[in-house]
Parts: sequence; C-alpha cells; structure tokens
Amino acid sequence: MITYEELVKRPRVFKSLTGVSVPEFDELLSKVSPVWLQQEYERLNRPERQRALGGGGDYKLALRERLLMSLMWLRLYLNTEALGYFFGVDKATASRNTRNLLRTLRRLGDETLGWPEPPKRGQGKGIDQVLQEYPDLFALIDATEQPLQRSSDDETQKAHYSGKKKRHTRKTQLIVNEYGQIRDVSRSTPGSPHDLNHFRQSDAAAKIPEQVTAGADAGYQGLQAELPNHSVITPFKATKKQWVKN
Repeated sequence: MITYEELVKRPRVFKSLTGVSVPEFDELLSKVSPVWLQQEYERLNRPERQRALGGGGDYKLALRERLLMSLMWLRLYLNTEALGYFFGVDKATASRNTRNLLRTLRRLGDETLGWPEPPKRGQGKGIDQVLQEYPDLFALIDATEQPLQRSSDDETQKAHYSGKKKRHTRKTQLIVNEYGQIRDVSRSTPGSPHDLNHFRQSDAAAKIPEQVTAGADAGYQGLQAELPNHSVITPFKATKKQWVKN
C-alpha cells in the first residue's frame, strides 16, 4: 500500500510517480484544502440532497492521500482497479475519490501544473503493466558464498580463499526488491574479491534504475560512488581507531 509517509522518504520516486516534487505537492495540498472544503460544503448542502448534513460514509483516505492518488492516476494513466490496489481501497472508492478531486484541481485552475485528461473506462493501465513499466522502490544487494573443496592448484586455491568466511568459496550476488522478489543474480566467481569489487565486476549498477533506492550491508561501503545518481543506504562501519574504551 502506498502512503505519503513512505513515499516522501524517496523524493525521486515521489516525483517519478506523481510528476511533482515533494515541496510542490505540499504547496498544492495547501491550495487544494480550502477549495475542497468549499466544494464539499456545496455538495452536502445542495437543495436536492435528501440526507442531513454529515450523513453518509466518511472518506477512507485522508485528503493528502486522495490527492496523492489523484496525481498518480493522472501521471501513470492507471485504471481504477490498479489505483485501488496500490492505495488499499476498492476500485469504486478509487474512482469516486479521484474524480471528485479532479474537479477540485480544475476549479483551482493552477496554470503551473496542467491537468491532463484522465483515462476513460477500459483505457487505463492495469496492475501488471504498471509493475512492469515502473521500477521497484528498493534494490537490496547482498552476496552469498558457497563453500567448496580446497584446490590442489596453488593459484586457484588463493583466488577462492575468502577472508570473510575463512575458507574457500564461490561468491554470488543477489539483488531483490522490497518484496523479496529476485531482480538479478550475478555469475558465480571465486570468493576472494571484496563484496564491493564483486558488485563492480558484475555490472549490476547498470541494472538498477535511478529512481530505485539501493541498500546493502557494511560490506558494500563505498557503494554510493558506484551509484552516484541513486539514493544509497549502507550502515556506518566504524574503524578500529573509532572504538573507545569506556
């Protein structure tokens, strides 16, 4: 399920999915809120309405999430089934929320962000198509080592000796997304190279879209230099000089 709280942590992904930056979205929300409230007041107080003011069901999503959903609807050209799937509501709710808010956006008349026509029935992209066209949020990188028997050839055994595992191994690198789905498997190589060197040799950097945040363990210190246009998360690794006795 997509939420503002999670998506705002990844500004590049936010803009890719909505077409606006986080500051632009927040400014737009501040403009939309009073217009939306006025529009709702007019809707609930129309002469032909039979329910009392305040009657009817509440919105399942806050206005901020509904605006986020509407921008993604327009930006990605989704159908309401896909839109509801990503925001945890049914397609009827997604349809009502986005079409009501689209009227607000048009009423606002903000010329700096033109609002395209939304997809008509049967035209929007489905879930499978969206997942194929738009990248994952995370690329989680890790290397695994399989032990093997020590070679009698001196050069071969040195190449396969892993200082990390203190034995002879073959190393394979995996990249998975935030759901644990495997996106890439490197070729198996001798276990002696450092994990970051293995990453360089695998050419995996070219396979990770710039919108995706890359994460790895402490063995990948320096990964940011290999992915200069990505958001990269690796844990801090203290050196021996930085350890202080209590």
